[in-house]
Amino acid sequence: MIEICNLNFHYFGKNSEALKDINLKISKGEFVLITGLSGSGKSTLIRAINGLIPNFYGGRISGSVKVLDMNVFEKKPRILAQKIGMVFQNPENQLFMNNVESELVFGLENINLSRNEIENRLNDTIELLGLESMRKRAISSLSGGEKQKVAIGAILAMQPEILILDEPTSELDPKSAEEILHVVQNLNKKLGITVILIEHRIDRVIEYVDRLIIMNDGQIIQDGKPNQIFLKENNSNQFFIPPIIKFFLEIIKHKKILSKYQISPNHIPNNIQEFSLILKEFFEDLKFSEGNTKYFQQNKGQYMQKFLDSTPLVEFKDVRFEYEKNNTILSNINFEAYPGEFIAIIGDNGVGKTTFLKLFNGLLRPRNGTIKINGKNMKNLSVAQISRDVGYIFQNPSIQFYQDTVKEELEVVLKNFKIHSENAKKLLEEYSERLDLKSLLSIYPRYLSYGEQQRTALATMLVIQPKILIMDEPTHGMDALQKDHFFNYLDEYRKKGNIVILVTHDIESLTKYPERILFFSEGKIILDDFSENVLSHPITSKFTPQINRLIKNFPNLPNKIIRTEELLELVENAEI
Repeated sequence: MIEICNLNFHYFGKNSEALKDINLKISKGEFVLITGLSGSGKSTLIRAINGLIPNFYGGRISGSVKVLDMNVFEKKPRILAQKIGMVFQNPENQLFMNNVESELVFGLENINLSRNEIENRLNDTIELLGLESMRKRAISSLSGGEKQKVAIGAILAMQPEILILDEPTSELDPKSAEEILHVVQNLNKKLGITVILIEHRIDRVIEYVDRLIIMNDGQIIQDGKPNQIFLKENNSNQFFIPPIIKFFLEIIKHKKILSKYQISPNHIPNNIQEFSLILKEFFEDLKFSEGNTKYFQQNKGQYMQKFLDSTPLVEFKDVRFEYEKNNTILSNINFEAYPGEFIAIIGDNGVGKTTFLKLFNGLLRPRNGTIKINGKNMKNLSVAQISRDVGYIFQNPSIQFYQDTVKEELEVVLKNFKIHSENAKKLLEEYSERLDLKSLLSIYPRYLSYGEQQRTALATMLVIQPKILIMDEPTHGMDALQKDHFFNYLDEYRKKGNIVILVTHDIESLTKYPERILFFSEGKIILDDFSENVLSHPITSKFTPQINRLIKNFPNLPNKIIRTEELLELVENAEI
């Protein structure tokens, strides 16, 4: 179905090849996951499969790509698009119409289907993805996750033979992501549609795929069944192994455990249900001594008690917001944030998280209530004045770029904030180094990968040293290694007396650094507590990390464990 031979590709203006001697065959009906560190060539590879390379992206190319017996170098994109559906990393890049219904039929009208067929496919897609409630809504009114569902729906309506998805769940809450993946799996299993998926959050998708390809530096370095790849002792794998599989790989190193509980070291379960069955007897046998109780004693009470003697940098009091009269988005918001805090915000798509963030920098103003930043009532401040204290990074970072190069983006920010030339030079160098942007300074920002755009947007905020840093889905497009560096830096930044607040659906990334998490539902803050208390709470079950979902099946285990390391430590100190 797909056959790539000796493929090499070099983007114009880049120093090195994006793809190097790629040889790959994908058969009809396969569900393939492609992963790898950012910049390893994943997105370039799928652009070659659907003809965007060389038809849209310029560069030097050699080798061959055949899809459905078509030479993609010779076929027009319009022909390829009818057979190969592509959902981009940033959904806004493929949304063209004003409302949801028009977007879903846009492609169908362009291939001249009958009105009756268009109507049938439209209704089927809406039912399949649960889009009825937003059918008539304007695209501009949708959240990032809702836009992603619409972009996926517009492609599914075309009924392609090959479906390519570039990080399709990155802006979706866990429930929506699971629903989308179930839909894609059904299309794969029942209709035989070939699925190629690019994803960094392997824990979300590994149970659905039957083949894993890992790329590095423009090459395919591993290709096989996920089980086989994870069992290999390969340092490059450490960035791609989901938490429960990491735990299993440590457990099978203990020969006594394997023999006593008849656990096969050659079969790695790939979902919570399988793990629970295989490890059931082992977990139920675990006993804990009186000295090993720290994981049972994490009822820390009210988080805010630790700040009783502090002055908040941020204060929301009885805040309510609505875009239209009688359509309340946020209500009864009471919130305080203190110097040195690292706060994450979670919740379903469309519950008001991004709206809440936009109140911090004055892009939106509350209908009722008061907001104070650094002791000043925001009602009396302009957006420009607020921006000196509040740095904001949007869900789509490219909308923040206006200059021709990354360096010029940083320089114009420094100039606008009247930062002295010597100090400006020092800050530019520091953040170019810290955020790994030195090799990108001469590149047009919108040509960067999504992860590179996120780091560039972060640099444009950090050079002005805001006391409050606000971010909307900042890890979108980042691999596991980049996210680790990113969160490390944010942790350092808040320790200097600043506040870091981010919205994210990347739940596994929240198990390490943010100490406090807010859970939003229906425009209200439902939970506000220590991270482990929120992520293990019954009402946040859709947002539970893998390890916590696993231990919840065993009442004898402490129910607030959220990290692999914690569970391994517990096992090491337990009596079996």
